[in-house]
Amino acid sequence: MLNAGKLETLSRLPQPLLTAYLNTLSAEPSHHAPVPPHLAWLRKEGNSFVESLPPAERGLFGEQLHRVEEFLRDRTPAEKSLVIFAGFKAWDTVPLQIEIVNELRWGKPVIAQLLWLVAEHRPYCIVVVDQGSARFFGYRLREMRLLDEMSFDVDISQWKEEDLGHVARPGIRTTHGTQRDVFNHRMDAQYKRLFRNAAEKTVHLQEREHFAAVFLVASERLTAPIVAEFPRELQRRVRSIKKDLGKFEPHELQKHLEPEIDKWEREHESTLVDELIASERGAVMGIDETLAQLQKKKIRTLVLLRGFDARLRKCNNCGWTDSAADTLCPVCRGDRSSVMLRDVLPDLAGASEADVEIVSDKPGTGLKDAGGIGAWLRQRKESGLRKAAAQSL
Repeated sequence: MLNAGKLETLSRLPQPLLTAYLNTLSAEPSHHAPVPPHLAWLRKEGNSFVESLPPAERGLFGEQLHRVEEFLRDRTPAEKSLVIFAGFKAWDTVPLQIEIVNELRWGKPVIAQLLWLVAEHRPYCIVVVDQGSARFFGYRLREMRLLDEMSFDVDISQWKEEDLGHVARPGIRTTHGTQRDVFNHRMDAQYKRLFRNAAEKTVHLQEREHFAAVFLVASERLTAPIVAEFPRELQRRVRSIKKDLGKFEPHELQKHLEPEIDKWEREHESTLVDELIASERGAVMGIDETLAQLQKKKIRTLVLLRGFDARLRKCNNCGWTDSAADTLCPVCRGDRSSVMLRDVLPDLAGASEADVEIVSDKPGTGLKDAGGIGAWLRQRKESGLRKAAAQSL
């Protein structure tokens, strides 16, 4: 699953290398096409791209382009899109189940589009529970991955018959009266322990993977006792789906759960935008003020409309970036180059340690009217704590 660790690894690949973003699954595939559409696009784009390179690099680029073409030639795509990083000392691929924008680059690894995808598609934990087990899945970018599994083994071997009489096992008669009460009490205690273990496992995965929410899938009688074991802060981000899907295969689970996930996302995004717009203090709106505060490291969380972009100018000397048309930097008077917001924002957000939230069109209507971008500012206490932590290293 694509995450921050994978992105960090890709960003450190040795250069120069070729980066290719390709939609590999055509919406209208032709069984008679001699060349797959994504390979035809790559060849055409590659032939055009090579002319823009210095003569000394054209041969190097051509070798890697040929290497990628050979990889794609007889390959049957199992994904919707594919990102390839190809260099003399590097080769890595990232298959995705969502559409991307076709792109071809040369030089350093280009991961800006992947960074945006990670920001746009929040990660979720899906916990599927039945009477016999709990399965823990990670879900992101329309993919489900099994993270862990836990069996609910109830051990009654140590329960003495003189205490309980005959316990309820196949072929053995059931207990009665007070013996049944004791048996039920011990069974309840066993399941409470198992539910607590499942909750602890969920919390551990949440802390490790930083999930945006947890979807607990279980029959109605199992959801409440499990949710009760979660810490209060996590309970606010749990969506209980009261269905018995414990025996479903992952692809069947995904089909049932994606509408629930989409619904949660729209609700979350609407709340996010409403709270940002209603904030009278501690928030900024619009590209100029947001960028200024971001570069001063005062932004806690950026909120952008999906697909939002803008042409900016970036200083070649100090890196200051804004939307002003001036060719000279207002900070150091250095020369400036034209850049696009989507290309530079991931690096700006990373340098400021700001979180990024992307909202879709309908929940983001109010944000669109306010300029398409806004942010919450860090509180002074939070900024002081970050500064103290940095000084202690």
